[in-house]
Amino acid sequence: MAGATSDGEAAFRAKLGLYLVMGSSAGVLLLGIIVIVASGIKGGSEDVKNTAQLIFTGLLPLLGTWVGTVLAFYYSKESFESASRGTLDIVRSVSQRLRSTRVADKMIRAEEVVKASVLDGKRIDDLQLKDIRDFFEKVGANGQKISRLINVDAKGVCVGILHRSIWMEMLNLGAQQQPPVNMEADNLGGLLSLNYESRLGTSFKDFVTKAIAFVGEDQTLADAKTAMEGKPQCQDVVVTATGKSDEPMRGWISNVDIMRLSLA
Repeated sequence: MAGATSDGEAAFRAKLGLYLVMGSSAGVLLLGIIVIVASGIKGGSEDVKNTAQLIFTGLLPLLGTWVGTVLAFYYSKESFESASRGTLDIVRSVSQRLRSTRVADKMIRAEEVVKASVLDGKRIDDLQLKDIRDFFEKVGANGQKISRLINVDAKGVCVGILHRSIWMEMLNLGAQQQPPVNMEADNLGGLLSLNYESRLGTSFKDFVTKAIAFVGEDQTLADAKTAMEGKPQCQDVVVTATGKSDEPMRGWISNVDIMRLSLA
């Protein structure tokens, strides 16, 4: 019913525009003819010529503008509707692709991920700075130096993800402390405790340990995308058996991977 009403309104607007342009054009032409005839009755051929020239010079641009405006309105409308339909089709296609793809089929498996392991009975704070520095020099599955270091405990549970940008910011801030951070002797805890305001807390540790989403390996890329978007400032999804954060990591997928797979 709503579709029929919309079609009826569109047809009415089209007819109204057509009648308006035709009526206005006819009226202007009629007015021009009357003026020319009147000038011919009251004056000579020279007056008719001058009047006709003035009428022609004034009306032609006006008619051209009207026609151009009407054509631009209808064609631009059709182009906009066509572009909107195309965009909607793309969005639906991407959504369907993500919903039909298991995250386990696209994730980087845990054994392929460069990880910093926390010893049994220790915490992420106990990782040595020099070891983390060395980890960031390693090459990941994509053939480039890693930009994110995943930290796991002795059971393989993900306890934090350290991005290279955050790592560099921590080091810069640590170098300003008194005494400055000692790369060869200090552990990560000293840097993690430094102030870092975010939507997740007030320290670097809050950001490193909380900006992580978790999904089960039987869930889809759409689920992973939703989980990531539902967590403030999250750019990483860790895959576990059932999606619980205290389960060993089965794999990992980043926001860059999800974006790439959305466009593929």
